[in-house]
Amino acid sequence: MVSISNDFDLDFESTGADYNWDYSLLNFTSQRIDTFFDVGDASITYQLAFNNGWLDPDYKADYYTPYANFVIPTSDLFELPLSNPVNFTKIESDRVEIVGVGVELSGFEIPLKNDPIDLEYALPLNYSDEWVSNSFYEIDLNPVYDGILRRYQERTAEVDGWGTVITPFGDFNCIRTKAVVDFTDSMKIVLGESETWFQLPTPTQIIYSWWANDQKIPVLTVVAQDIFGSETITSVEYKDRDWSDLSIKDNPNETFSVYPNPVQDFLYLNTDKSIESMQVYDAIGHLIIDSFGDQNLYVGDLQDGIYFLHTTINGMTTVNQFIKH
Repeated sequence: MVSISNDFDLDFESTGADYNWDYSLLNFTSQRIDTFFDVGDASITYQLAFNNGWLDPDYKADYYTPYANFVIPTSDLFELPLSNPVNFTKIESDRVEIVGVGVELSGFEIPLKNDPIDLEYALPLNYSDEWVSNSFYEIDLNPVYDGILRRYQERTAEVDGWGTVITPFGDFNCIRTKAVVDFTDSMKIVLGESETWFQLPTPTQIIYSWWANDQKIPVLTVVAQDIFGSETITSVEYKDRDWSDLSIKDNPNETFSVYPNPVQDFLYLNTDKSIESMQVYDAIGHLIIDSFGDQNLYVGDLQDGIYFLHTTINGMTTVNQFIKH
């Protein structure tokens, strides 16, 4: 369970040896469940690229997850219809690698192999360790545009601190990693017999992660963008408990269910209480639908993927995960 906070004004840059990071007053605006999916459950399109140990063992991933911090390039000239990014990860004894990314282009799945493979973490992680990783992939934009999107990426990472981090979830002995990810994005557009390459102004991404033993995901992750030399926080997330148990689900006399799941068009809520509000968030915490006082919800316009329904009844909110398919 991950809590998502809008407390962007805290000091996330300070660090060092035997450091104390106190973020105990973080407040969350929503929650989501981070799920590590078996590559064997992915579509055949993704499995051919990332689950082919016989023909392509270097790119055989151990799992995939929704890519919450994927940076979609932007352009004033063209809108790129990329959605539902997922991250394919491989773990070795001495490294954690992002072997590739999956995206949907106007609903069609496209596997993108990192070449060379992106080294996310060099193991073991010790204070002051540093590593650099370069990778590249390109996306054929047909049939949306007659063109190609290219991304060169350089990851410069280090273990820049160790000590104790305090979040609303608890106190943890930890190390902190900082990764600076520089993107060089460009797009080729073919118009008639001419072709033109455009440089896309994708900002540098900075990822701070606090790692503690046996927690499986960082206990705190902060993502920023470097805009004209100044860091602007875009995401604050921390591992947390599921606070939806302080909701109607604790009342044994309350009947509450969400169906069907997976859903295509209408999502129905079965309860004998009056629903005050419903909000649907996507896998990275963006508010997609905000609705009031109804017991059915039209979700047919959503892209296929995982979503979270926040339902408020009698002033208490419960969170349900559903799949749009």
